[in-house]
Amino acid sequence: MKNWLSFLLPVLLAASLSAQNADSLSKGAWARMEVVNGDTIFDMTLNLQRVSSKRTFKDFSEQRQYYLYTRAARKVYPYALEALDLYDEIAEQTQDMRKSQRRRYIRHEHKELKDDLKDQMKNLSRTEGKVLIKMIESQVDKSFYDLLRETRGGATATYWNTLSKMWDYDLKEGYHVGADPLLDEVFIDYDFGMPPWMH
Repeated sequence: MKNWLSFLLPVLLAASLSAQNADSLSKGAWARMEVVNGDTIFDMTLNLQRVSSKRTFKDFSEQRQYYLYTRAARKVYPYALEALDLYDEIAEQTQDMRKSQRRRYIRHEHKELKDDLKDQMKNLSRTEGKVLIKMIESQVDKSFYDLLRETRGGATATYWNTLSKMWDYDLKEGYHVGADPLLDEVFIDYDFGMPPWMH
């Protein structure tokens, strides 16, 4: 027991020193040690973890689909975060702009983003593209068609929706919990901020 304590105390102390400023307290795991009336109290939080029983599948095709969704979500999650940050930034920056200014600002942001991500986006599979769109839709509570119409205009939204139908996908559909239970289950593992039960 003494060995564990001698190992644990320096680790906790180092964690408490690095977690003193308010910014670090709100992000990730942290620990703080306080001495109150001669008693040492450890105050800590850990990163959220999902604990679940082993997943059983109806058949091989369901297992395969779950695996494809999991793999796709892992790959596109950083892109979804970047897209959501950009969407929030655009909404904030353009709220007081006239329509023409807003269109110019969005066109400039679109060009920069296209230059940065063109190669990565071109190499996404159909499943990865679908998961990326659904991730974004799940967070903004709008269909991807509405997002395109809002940021790029109706003609662009219609063009991409027509094109997406070639791959049996409707951008007007949006994300609805329960429509694809496997996808819902995969999304539980991804944190876009506060977990739903903490809102």
